[in-house]
Amino acid sequence: MVELRSLEKASEVIEEAARDAASLSSSSQAEATATATTSESSDSGDGFLRSSPWRSSGRRSPADMDATQILRQSPLFRNRTASPSNSQEEGDSPSKDGAPGVALRSSSPISSINARLAALQKNGEDGWKNRVKKDGSDATSEVKLRPKSSVGQRERPVSLMERMSALETSSQQWRGRVTQSDAAKFTVAHKIASQSASNVPSLLSGGSPHVTVTPDLLSTPTGSPLAERKKRSPCQKIFKSKTGGNIPSILNKSSPVTSRKDFRRSFSSPNDNEKNDVAIEGTSVSVPQADDETFDAFFTRTTIESVQDETLTLGEEDLDHISETASQLVIKRRSVRVNRRQGTTRNPLRALAAREDIKAEYTEVKMGVGERELRRMKVEELSKASPMAVEALAGLASKENFSAVALKKVENNPIVREMAPYSSLMLLQVKGRRHAQTRLVQPIKSSINQGDDFILITPTDVFHYKGEFANVIERAKAAEIGQYILQQKDMGINTAKNLIEVDENSSSERKKRFWSLLGGESSTVANASGAADEDGYVEASLVAANKIYEVQEDSLLPVPEAWGQMPKYEILNSDKVLVFDFGAELYVWAGKRACGDERKVGLALARELWEETYDYSDCDINPIMPMTPLSQAELKGSRPEWGLCAKLTENVETILFKEKFIDWPDTAQQSRIKEVKKDLNRYVPPVSELQPCDASVMLETLPLEPDLVLEMSHLGRGVEYYDEEERRLLSISTNDYKVWHVSEYGKVLVEADVNNHLFAGDTYVVRWYYLVTATGRTLKGEPSKHNVTGRSRVAYFFWQGRGSSVSDKGASALMTVELDEERGPHIRVSMGTEPPAFLNLFKGGLVIHMGHHEDTSEKNSCRLYVVRGEVENEGHLVEVDLDAMHLRSRGCLMLVNSISSTIHLWHGAKALRHTRKVGSTVAQRLSQAPESVMGWKAGSSVKIKEQFEGAESRDFWEDLGTSARNAKNKYFSLLEDEHTYDWTPRVWHLAATPDSFQATELISSYRSTSVPNPLPILQQDLYSVPQPALFIVDGGHRVWVWQGWWPAESSEGEDFSATGSAVLRFNFARRAALETVLEYCKLKAKAQAKILAAKNYKKVEVDVDVVEPYLVVGGMEPLEFTSLFPVWMPREDVTTIQEKECRWKPGGQYLVSDILAQLSRTCYSIAELTARPLPDGADPLHLEVYLSEEEFSKALGMTRDEFYSLQTWKQTEIKKKANLF
Repeated sequence: MVELRSLEKASEVIEEAARDAASLSSSSQAEATATATTSESSDSGDGFLRSSPWRSSGRRSPADMDATQILRQSPLFRNRTASPSNSQEEGDSPSKDGAPGVALRSSSPISSINARLAALQKNGEDGWKNRVKKDGSDATSEVKLRPKSSVGQRERPVSLMERMSALETSSQQWRGRVTQSDAAKFTVAHKIASQSASNVPSLLSGGSPHVTVTPDLLSTPTGSPLAERKKRSPCQKIFKSKTGGNIPSILNKSSPVTSRKDFRRSFSSPNDNEKNDVAIEGTSVSVPQADDETFDAFFTRTTIESVQDETLTLGEEDLDHISETASQLVIKRRSVRVNRRQGTTRNPLRALAAREDIKAEYTEVKMGVGERELRRMKVEELSKASPMAVEALAGLASKENFSAVALKKVENNPIVREMAPYSSLMLLQVKGRRHAQTRLVQPIKSSINQGDDFILITPTDVFHYKGEFANVIERAKAAEIGQYILQQKDMGINTAKNLIEVDENSSSERKKRFWSLLGGESSTVANASGAADEDGYVEASLVAANKIYEVQEDSLLPVPEAWGQMPKYEILNSDKVLVFDFGAELYVWAGKRACGDERKVGLALARELWEETYDYSDCDINPIMPMTPLSQAELKGSRPEWGLCAKLTENVETILFKEKFIDWPDTAQQSRIKEVKKDLNRYVPPVSELQPCDASVMLETLPLEPDLVLEMSHLGRGVEYYDEEERRLLSISTNDYKVWHVSEYGKVLVEADVNNHLFAGDTYVVRWYYLVTATGRTLKGEPSKHNVTGRSRVAYFFWQGRGSSVSDKGASALMTVELDEERGPHIRVSMGTEPPAFLNLFKGGLVIHMGHHEDTSEKNSCRLYVVRGEVENEGHLVEVDLDAMHLRSRGCLMLVNSISSTIHLWHGAKALRHTRKVGSTVAQRLSQAPESVMGWKAGSSVKIKEQFEGAESRDFWEDLGTSARNAKNKYFSLLEDEHTYDWTPRVWHLAATPDSFQATELISSYRSTSVPNPLPILQQDLYSVPQPALFIVDGGHRVWVWQGWWPAESSEGEDFSATGSAVLRFNFARRAALETVLEYCKLKAKAQAKILAAKNYKKVEVDVDVVEPYLVVGGMEPLEFTSLFPVWMPREDVTTIQEKECRWKPGGQYLVSDILAQLSRTCYSIAELTARPLPDGADPLHLEVYLSEEEFSKALGMTRDEFYSLQTWKQTEIKKKANLF
């Protein structure tokens, strides 16, 4: 049919050419000359061939040819119209019947064009039958390419495939010229091969015989050659409810088309301009009408009858009259001036009245734009003149009523979340090569293998199992997930603090805990790893099995752009509800603006999809059991019980869900971008450049008097406060106070006669009623006679003992809120840090006992109390263990014998006068305590005996349970010391910040600047900070640097790894601390010299010896150091850690100058650097720098220049061999 159409088109062209030729020839000319005439015509159809190479080649020009000969030259008909029988017989001879193979038989050589066209048409209709071969072979199969000359040319590949193959071969020839790389030695495959683990059956070996490993399978699914092969993903099917459930009822509750309501902010929000315009329907308003729209009153109305009456009738006479006068009109020509007026338009009012789409009334719609704009302008005007934020102003201007808001009742029952995205025991497997997949697997011991990393999550612990042959991507991803779970308290964990790492070299305690959770024992060994190329295959197969649906009406529609791929963050639309099916995990994700009906439908459909049988027969792997060979895995079945069918809401997704996405944004990192940019220009010195603190500032900066500020009023120590700026004296008087004993079971009001006796294991709430009276000054500066007494005020203290439980501490805070009817301020008071205003309530009668109030055990008849406080009204007693180690030469203690009703008031040899006075006041108050608390003998009077150090009575030592000789070995006595002790010890905490090295002074909460404070600091101030810590303790005649300890691994697996960089940073900080204390001692000696010169009225400064500072370590402090603290309890765990280092001695003191010289050494021998522990101050990462030139060459086998010219990893290998790393 194609050939017939081509013939018909050619015939049309020839006919057109013939017509042109016939038009130029004469009609009487003979038919024989038609062809010649046609050839002479310049405008004929073949005239365009004249100037071509026809003439130069000697061949006949188209002008000398007839139509058939022209067709013969056309490539369209060449060799196509020739019949098989006569193609060779006729050949190309033009003397026969015209074009070869064309059955055109003319009666004479000079035939007409019409006859030839008729023959040509007949041949096109019937000649094709002769050209079709009977055997069905193609007519073009015999076509051969013309031979090309090979002289002077090299052979080239003929086909395109051969040329591509040659290019590929030449592009790989460079590999033969490059030396074989040794990078394969450091791969996971080499590690597995070296351990002879590669012959273990895996997914890609004998366990899965029908899976063929190709280079495509070893790549990851995104942006890799793996995408070129056909993915095997689940078929995209629309999921609809088969059971129906409650989905129809959910959809019928609302209107047929449930519109999503946009989230709207409160009426008091300052961002009113961001709200959508809300149309408020109002009343109907009628459009005012004109009095006369049609103007009928102005124009007269014309009827049809009147028009018919006025119609004129014409007759023949009238026409004759017209013909007579017509000649006159022709003869007499008049010039008429045409007035070209524009055509009149229609009456616009009439057209407007005729319209039917215009309503006579409309409903008024109030958008409230003007009101919102006016409100916005007012807020903007207020914000300009106010320092408060716009949000704060909007909240103050809010008209919402919060009186109806009630807090929910707190219940102790644990909250059980519906479809929670976590369970009590979860095992996460991290596997992959590029985008490592984190999947939930069955929490049993058989799921663990040596080729991957795993995260085991419980409500209290997070374990990170490190597979021996896991790659770097898996190791980093697992560590990142574990740290995120701990920091964000994700996946339902509560009390986990550290990430517990487990491997084959871990301690038996860790391995036992880890394997016991999975049903194993401490001797359990993980399964062998699979092939080295297994990670890429499993990753690609897991991704291809992902299924993502979108909830629409009552069905789940597949999302084509995310099906069988790693989902992207952009598919999460806030208006949609999506369902993610990852095999063992199924999530219902709801956007924050998704309507409630879609949420309910999504949950119902997700539950039904979870209960339905899964089918992964179209996939390369079963994602529920990814490590099971495909030949053994069940591709159809029910979901496992350990799986997750959970619901998630926008912005509260879990890390397990986030890891499924390829581009989930790190919001924490984004929020830090601005802060990082601000700090780019700030110079942060390296740790090695830490400068010592300014010792002069430390000496000159003195602590101020304590001041309690409540309700914008200064209360000072709770008695009076003088305001220098306003020249007013504020007097505080206590009206009353009440004490409640609080526990997790409730509160009990303590009786008034025993409300000053507290217990260290309990918590209490104290309500304080007080008045503030302001008294001014006269012009002469004397107190004024006029004063102003304010309103009655109330404040609540909730006191928490050192041994109280966490639940009791929380109960005390809640009970404070419940008891607060006056809405007064709340102050949290910890044991040992009581403010003076709190102590002043008890007028020197506060006693803090050990244990709990409910203890029914028999108490010891003799008890020992330490006197604390610097003012009589603030004095109080703290019970300690009955031991002579608590005696202090600068303090006072009280030994109570309840059987003999005796109070021994013991005064130290260097106790100051005000300290003794405080002790006497407290002893008098204690003697008045009731028998129910102190256990006095009934009917006996309490006696107070004063004991002085060195002159104690026999009954004192008997009640203390020791002798005078043994007691001297337990505490540091100053009885024979000739120095004066009228000074206050000072303590500074030294710590390195990112910018500098700073010193922070520790001060007592009830210090007094008017008198010396002999024992202001507690032991817990040193031991409660993160270790290792550094403190400077100024003990008057002695100055110490206290150094903490490196925490060791605990039995619970919470370890502290002292890495080389951490040790190096601590050594730099320690060096700065030692330099600070040396400078401090020099400046202190100069200051003391000036003070002595001023006392003796001498102009020349007195020479004062510089105190030599010493270094002490935690857990091994000497008695001279511990005597500066009111109570010191030895820590055996810390002592054990220090003894393991074999560096410090119990009770040892070391000169700071010697330690600093050791830290500043720059040269060590090879024996010192290879010994453990390393010398202080040595950089563990660059031990080779401390060697001399000779030892360097001997130990490393090369010079320094040769060593540092090597790559970093080669330097590390050499240092490992020399035991210098």
